[in-house]
Amino acid sequence: MNTLRLRTRLLLGTIFFGVLITVVSMLVVSWAVSRQYMEQASEHSAKDAAIINDNLSERKSNQLIASRQLASQKNLGSTLWYLSQYAHIGENRETLFVTYQQLVKDTYKIGRVAKLSDIAIYDFEGELVSFAQFDGHRTQVGFVERTPKVVFSVAVLADGEELTRNNMRTISSVAGLSAQLGDAMLNHEKIDYVINAGGLAIRSQMPIMGEVFGQGVQAKQLGWVVMVQPLGQAFVDHVSQLTDTRVNIFVGNTLSSANLPAYHTLSGGAADKMNEGGFNEIVIGRDSFYQRLLPVMGEGRRVATIAVLSSQEAVLKNTRQMLEILGLIAISSLVVILPFAWYLANSIARPLTLLSRVFRGVASGRGMINRELAELAGRRGDEMGELAESFFAMSQAVKQKIQQINEINASLEDSVAQRTRELQIANDELTKLATHDALTGLPNRQLVNDRLLQALSAARREQTTMALMFIDLDEFKPVNDKYGHAVGDLLLKEAARRIHECLRKSDTVARIGGDEFIVLLPVIETELDACGVAEKIRASLNLPFYLSGEQLSISSSIGIAIYPQHGLDEHALCQHADIAMYQAKNSGRNAVRLFRAAA
Repeated sequence: MNTLRLRTRLLLGTIFFGVLITVVSMLVVSWAVSRQYMEQASEHSAKDAAIINDNLSERKSNQLIASRQLASQKNLGSTLWYLSQYAHIGENRETLFVTYQQLVKDTYKIGRVAKLSDIAIYDFEGELVSFAQFDGHRTQVGFVERTPKVVFSVAVLADGEELTRNNMRTISSVAGLSAQLGDAMLNHEKIDYVINAGGLAIRSQMPIMGEVFGQGVQAKQLGWVVMVQPLGQAFVDHVSQLTDTRVNIFVGNTLSSANLPAYHTLSGGAADKMNEGGFNEIVIGRDSFYQRLLPVMGEGRRVATIAVLSSQEAVLKNTRQMLEILGLIAISSLVVILPFAWYLANSIARPLTLLSRVFRGVASGRGMINRELAELAGRRGDEMGELAESFFAMSQAVKQKIQQINEINASLEDSVAQRTRELQIANDELTKLATHDALTGLPNRQLVNDRLLQALSAARREQTTMALMFIDLDEFKPVNDKYGHAVGDLLLKEAARRIHECLRKSDTVARIGGDEFIVLLPVIETELDACGVAEKIRASLNLPFYLSGEQLSISSSIGIAIYPQHGLDEHALCQHADIAMYQAKNSGRNAVRLFRAAA
């Protein structure tokens, strides 16, 4: 090895790695700083999103309160009933007008306080009775008469202006309002996000209950209150001030309301970004932003997307300053490294050249080269000589140790693999013993309780229906007493098999003790589905059992509880399914009973 060439390589190598380390350090620091700022921006963005979600929840809550307040207003139900009975006759027009006027005042007052865009009251047939439409400081209110043609009596009111005959006029229709309630006429309250007039809005529908004259004191549904609260520019400006961000609302991929009009089309990958956590970087024009996408769900689907945008300008500026500082540090480091590299190259190059000759001699089988060893010993105080002499001993020792280690590793790997297999088998057996019935192999009470909790969680989340059955084998005890426990055990196994064959793969049957079983149907469409499965099980258990040369017959009593009709948690469902089972037994056994509350 040439001494000059080795020295040159050492010098150049030192410089190269110094520059490389400096550049890599700058890149790593730059990435780390950028990542840190992005994580901080993500945390702030998540807080901003939480503020917006809280604001939306507060608006929905306030709208529900306003809907309930109007729907539960005293005499509102009886007023709607009175108008439905007598308005079309046309008699006593002054009384009818006063009634309509009060109804419109109540509608206007609630709508103004709740900051709505539309509020309407419909009677029990879904026909529009009164309404109010708000547009800034201008409000259009009115009511509908059917004599028999549909006529809208409307008035445009300024703030503080009262509704009178003088400021009213009649028209044939009102923009944005239908004389007939088009949605399904629900008997319960409902609130959801919808698209209204091309923009995002909160729409609520609240039933109006009241007593009908001459029909006792039992409450009856007499109409609906429908409210629409827009989530437009005013909402965008409000939450933008709360969060100190830019906020855009997109319906589909089209801009609806915005603080940043230049961002007018949601990118095609927006759905993917929401699936990945909803946070990403985006460039709009010449400006860079951090973006968090909030899906707005209505009736089980995404009706709109809220984009929360914060500028990256401060992050980019800080990152550039950090890189400038790192560059200055790198240049200063190179000035210090160069003299040191020159000294290091000179002090190492020649001894390494001589040592290299020794190693080549050993590799070629010529043994150690005494002249080179003597030169190393004389010039370096024996360190290099001792290193060369130790090389042979080290090489042999390393070879022996490697061989021993390989043998030990092979033995250990075989032993560990065998023990792992044994432990896995034992663990699987223990798990099955802890969660399954030893006789029938069915899930036990612990496992079915876990699956019931999971099914309830899924049903709440997906808003689906599920069923729980309690099954008791009638006449099992006489058979067990007459033919012995061995035949009784065979009967339980066969009964378990028959029940299992009546179910889907997603259903669960469990033995909870003695001759009692539980069946869990995690998803059903209607109560009839559960009753059909129960009847199938009952019919299967009614068939004769041929066991140990004997023909045996039993029957079953089955009780059913449905979520959410018969209970909202596992305790209520189990209690009601048990009650239904005893109702089946008390009715003569061999029967299926759906839970019915005691009268």
